[in-house]
Amino acid sequence: MKKHSLHGALGAICLLAFGGSACADDAPPVDLKGLIQTLKEIKTKRSTSEKSFEMKLEQDFRASSSSNSAAISFYDRAAQAVQGDKVRPDLAEWEKSEAAQNAARLHVSYLLLTLQRAQGATTKQLEPAIMAHINALTAAGSKDETIQHRRDREQELKEAGFRQPNIKGKPGPAHEPLFWDQELIKQSVKNSVFVQWYGISKMLDGAKEWEFAPGNVDGMYQNTLLPYYRQNKDPRIIAYWDNKMQQEMQDASQNGTFKADQFNNVRRPQLVWKRALDMIAIGLRNRGMGDMVTLVKSYPDHPDLPDWISQLETMVADAAPAPKPAAPADASAPAESPAAPAPAPQGN
Repeated sequence: MKKHSLHGALGAICLLAFGGSACADDAPPVDLKGLIQTLKEIKTKRSTSEKSFEMKLEQDFRASSSSNSAAISFYDRAAQAVQGDKVRPDLAEWEKSEAAQNAARLHVSYLLLTLQRAQGATTKQLEPAIMAHINALTAAGSKDETIQHRRDREQELKEAGFRQPNIKGKPGPAHEPLFWDQELIKQSVKNSVFVQWYGISKMLDGAKEWEFAPGNVDGMYQNTLLPYYRQNKDPRIIAYWDNKMQQEMQDASQNGTFKADQFNNVRRPQLVWKRALDMIAIGLRNRGMGDMVTLVKSYPDHPDLPDWISQLETMVADAAPAPKPAAPADASAPAESPAAPAPAPQGN
């Protein structure tokens, strides 16, 4: 009895300490061949499911960015699903504006490009679509200047004591939202309501050398297009800097004499220097260095002058031809005979 009691006690301890697993017999051998086949089938099924989901995403985003009405309807459904009763209170009124509809459409279309980038699309493959997106942004924002001008004019009249007639239910053009003020083009697509709705935030992590804000044109150039142009020695990189200078000059001229002078004396030379660097990068070394020398001579008081001189000195040193090594002695020439020893002194 005592022996059986001891065995029972040990079994109880085993069950308590290890859940019985350490004291139980091992299971039958695993069918390794069958396991390998099962794992392969699971992986195939998972891959097929992921590809099917990616195709659905592309179809949904492409269809929703086909028109303003489709995009704003898509946004409305996503906002209601994700934000619920926290949607912006003026949602219905905001969705009627052309600026909001354009922003929603271009946000969705850029989200599609971002997904394609994350899935491995190259800059060469996406470059035409990126340029089309940039052109679409320019077109969508073309009314902003007119609207802002009307706003400024209304403010001037108000300050002068005049009051513009206000037709109930029909706000004037000056009260329309500005396209470039829309959060849908200013915020990163990583924070998109569509990304939250579909649960695809991790899918975007694969997008490298990429700008995530649909309206940041300069970011698209700096992160994606300019490196591609440099790598392929594409002369369009010069057009980029010329257009950037032109745009910044216009912006500065609209903000008074001080801003215009600051642009001409500080900012423009900086842009010319960057353009010169890219000229050299695509093989136009003489043009690039020529512009650099002109800048150094023309702007002796520029804050970047010490750095410019340092860069130029490095370029000159790198371009200077290496000194020629001394010519080796001609092996065919006869060796010079050693000098004869001096005669020994003669005794008296």
